[in-house]
Amino acid sequence: MEQFLADLHIHSRYSRATSKQLVPRVLAAWARVKGLHVLGTGDFTHPTWRKELAEELEPDSSSGLLRLKDTRNLTREIPFLDGYELSGRTLFMLQAEISSIYKKNGVVRKIHNLVYVPTFEAADNLSDKLAAIGNIESDGRPILGLDSRDLLEMVLELDPLAFLVPAHIWTPWFSLFGSKSGFNSLEECYGDLSQHIFALETGLSSDPEMNWLLSALDRYALISNSDAHSGEKLGRECNLFSGERSYEGIYRALRGEALGHKFQGTVEFFPEEGKYHLDGHRKCGVALEPRETLARGGICPVCGKQLTVGVLHRVLDLADRDMPEKPAQAPGFESLIPLSEVLSEVVGAGPATKKVRALYTRCISRIGSEMAVLRDAPAEDLARISTPLAEAVSRMRRGEVIRNPGYDGEFGVIHVFSDKERKELHQGTFLVPESVSAKKKSLTQPNTEKESVASPDAAPEPEAILDTEPPTPAAPAGLNPEQQRAVQAGPGPVLVKAGPGTGKTHTLLARIEHLIAEGSSPRHILAVTFTRKAARELSERLVRSFGSNAGQPRADTLHALAHEVWRNAYDEAPVVLSEESARRVFRESNSAAGLDSRALDKTFSAISLARERRESLSEELQPLFHRYVKQKESWNLADYTDLLEFWLEQIEHEIYPRPYTHVLVDEVQDFSQLQIDLIRALLTAPAAEQIADELDEPVSPPGRGLFAIGDPDQSIYGFRGAMAHVEQALLDVWPHLEIIGLSANYRSAQSILDLAAHALDQGRGEPEILRGTSAMAGQIRLFEAPTAESEAAWVGERIRALLGATSHTLADRGRSGSEEESEGLGEDSFSPGDVAVLVRVRSQIAPLARTLDRLGLPVAVPEAEAFWEDQRVAAILAAAGGFLGISRPEADPDAENDQTAKPLPCPDDILTKGPKAIASYMQDVPPFDRLFWKSRAFRELVASFEEHGGWLGLINWINLQSSLEQVKRVSEKIQVMTLHAAKGLEFRAVFLPGLEEGILPFAGPGFSGIPETPPSDFQVDIDPERLAEELRLFYVGLTRAREGLYLSRAGSRNVYGATYRLPASRFLAQLTTGEKAIRRSTLIAKTQRTQKHLSLMD
Repeated sequence: MEQFLADLHIHSRYSRATSKQLVPRVLAAWARVKGLHVLGTGDFTHPTWRKELAEELEPDSSSGLLRLKDTRNLTREIPFLDGYELSGRTLFMLQAEISSIYKKNGVVRKIHNLVYVPTFEAADNLSDKLAAIGNIESDGRPILGLDSRDLLEMVLELDPLAFLVPAHIWTPWFSLFGSKSGFNSLEECYGDLSQHIFALETGLSSDPEMNWLLSALDRYALISNSDAHSGEKLGRECNLFSGERSYEGIYRALRGEALGHKFQGTVEFFPEEGKYHLDGHRKCGVALEPRETLARGGICPVCGKQLTVGVLHRVLDLADRDMPEKPAQAPGFESLIPLSEVLSEVVGAGPATKKVRALYTRCISRIGSEMAVLRDAPAEDLARISTPLAEAVSRMRRGEVIRNPGYDGEFGVIHVFSDKERKELHQGTFLVPESVSAKKKSLTQPNTEKESVASPDAAPEPEAILDTEPPTPAAPAGLNPEQQRAVQAGPGPVLVKAGPGTGKTHTLLARIEHLIAEGSSPRHILAVTFTRKAARELSERLVRSFGSNAGQPRADTLHALAHEVWRNAYDEAPVVLSEESARRVFRESNSAAGLDSRALDKTFSAISLARERRESLSEELQPLFHRYVKQKESWNLADYTDLLEFWLEQIEHEIYPRPYTHVLVDEVQDFSQLQIDLIRALLTAPAAEQIADELDEPVSPPGRGLFAIGDPDQSIYGFRGAMAHVEQALLDVWPHLEIIGLSANYRSAQSILDLAAHALDQGRGEPEILRGTSAMAGQIRLFEAPTAESEAAWVGERIRALLGATSHTLADRGRSGSEEESEGLGEDSFSPGDVAVLVRVRSQIAPLARTLDRLGLPVAVPEAEAFWEDQRVAAILAAAGGFLGISRPEADPDAENDQTAKPLPCPDDILTKGPKAIASYMQDVPPFDRLFWKSRAFRELVASFEEHGGWLGLINWINLQSSLEQVKRVSEKIQVMTLHAAKGLEFRAVFLPGLEEGILPFAGPGFSGIPETPPSDFQVDIDPERLAEELRLFYVGLTRAREGLYLSRAGSRNVYGATYRLPASRFLAQLTTGEKAIRRSTLIAKTQRTQKHLSLMD
């Protein structure tokens, strides 16, 4: 009898927070990759999606299922698998999920139900009925105020074969038995129609064994589905059937009507991997077993707030059995780990990385599908691909896994290798048993092992084990001698001067590992970063290295830490002002000072700079500053400098306990004097001595525990108070500072490094050149155009060539266009995300982006902060979402001032009227003030509320703007950004247009005093400190490039409404050493009338 796998709960691209790639062809392609034979369509109630389904699917003979009309070239729908044949045949089953929010028996209920229908006619009929009740167009999973019992009645009236299945029945929110808003019994929910429910979806956080604790569930078919929001997630849970693939066959099998079809069980997550398995509080990093929660009265031991009760706890609450009892007729199940996660552990890289996808592709091409790899393939066949993979799959099939359960929305992690084994994988010494073959676990024998341990990520891939080539260039898995010396330096203060591409973060992490190996407590180690993005990335790497438990080292920005100190000191956080908002408050507080806006902005900048530099304010500035301070205090506001000053004051007055014995500072060249003073205070005795005594560690001279790493040559934030001479500043504090340099570059071609070194060391003697470790040949090109428009066209044509396009308007001096194409970095070898165009001033972005777009090139430009990311707007949206019973848009994970965590003191009748009514009611009620109601963010909220027809439409629309999808869209496009924004990034090819005197180095806003046609030897009058920073900014731009570097300038350019004819930048003009490595390009102007070529370089 035929067996087939079915995933019967998915979503389309019209549901919130789903991949925009979820179209029928992509779904069919991924289903074949996964080894699925039947797939739910998801979201058939959405009219646009239903139309797409009708256009691309057709009935599959008499099966009652649907098939794709055109199955040609499906592999192209998954780019990294393009070129491989996808075996199998996927049929679709009309399915939708409906969210019901309503009050029953005096309690608000929030239930998700799955609906299945056999025909488009039935789907149309149900959708028409639902449309009369509420809006079904704004979300693929509509939110309706419809009782689940009444929804079931409507489904039963559609067609004899239409049926309803309660979705993910244990999830705390939106489920039948959910701890937050569910019921205690199925009958309480569906009333007199309960007998028409014959199947339940158990969800990711439970498995059938857990459900066997409730005798009331014995009569139901317990199904499992992926609830996938992207193609990659299909099949992570699915169902096994036997019999002919048909709609009625599935229906009869789930009802237990043995007519040649049988429900054979499920393929499951390990339930601990589900994100609501245990109780906990994600914000505090607290995960508890049910008995621990009961012992603590359901209260978080860290913050004192209510814990989220997980699935296991809820199951035990309703259980009437002490031990699971498998019903006599119940099928079994098997627990698997998604293949990408298994490969991630084997390889030691993220599931979506190129290394994992390369190995995934090999597995699929050799074995046939993901399910075949995980369930069926003999271990010997897997060992031919990778020995560790064979061992990992064998252990998984035997249930020999290490489990770190999920809680409060945080997915759990399942490992097959221990910490020791991962370390051996990292070192290339991992050995597996001689025989890796394992008997496949019977489907009727569920896993019972419940081990729970910490879950650091897998170590980097040992190249000797996997038959894959390492990426080039890349830093070594170990440490080079310079890095090793830096890691083992100390215990006194250490400064590591790490140039671009020298493995700075690698060294920083190795230092932390070294400190812990030497006996330092992880809780007393702090890693400080300059940006929130860097802090998040470093935290993720620390989790992979040390696990996600509370004892790992801390990584954060000084501002985030200071905000936490403030909040703990006052038990209430202030509203933290962005720089733009702080300027606005400063202008408002000094509106009577007799200064215009420009003068006030200039004064604000001077005050801010003085505060960061720890300089005294002049008598002229003090009154303006004091009025600003008073205004902030009256409105409970704080700027970022306030946070740091407050923390430093707490330390100096011995109020803050200073818990760190080691402080590691990343990008130290970007820190101001205030920030350096704060770090020094954190490491100042007697606090550090006291901790050292507690740990029985020797006390060293002042500065013990400091490990600062960065590159003074990339100090580009002087306008924010960053110290260009950070080395001398640290020596002034700690004369015994140990200084170590890193010179091995793992990023760029040597020719690019040579050019960058010479550019940086103009006038400073023999340049210090980084040593490239890659043998790749770099290409450096210089183009001089008559106008900015022709320069932009050259940039676009060169990018088209890199992406595989052709061009006939450019030629190297003495070469034809076709020859130039053949001598490029690799025709058709670049993706858009490999290329960046970096500019000095923001006004250059728009014309360049327009040119690229006109050429049909995908381009991304920096966008202003979305209005819903403003913390006070987010608080309003959270209140509106809570009132409607729908999830609010996710708050910014980097936010140091999350106002959405507090309930908004606004009545429901005011909320329903919209933002303007809220503004009238709240006015100056914290966290709001009169300036907020005039802000751009609030004005956009008002406009969007009206545009989308109210809160429901607006929140659904915002949720559709998935952050992940935004990142994907940007990563697939050519980046056009400022040099400042590009710091820390790298690209295969970098374009640096606008290399003219006045643009770089920048003459300043307004181009004051710059003649429109200056002499050829003209140079901007700029003070030496600013000029040095501009040169470092140029150096940053040069060193973003790995293989290709394209420099250009224009003979004329429109700036600030006037046309300037600026000479070449002094930085460009002085690049003489290594000039032979630079290929000069020129535009050949062809004019039919004169029939002659004009060299625009002459």
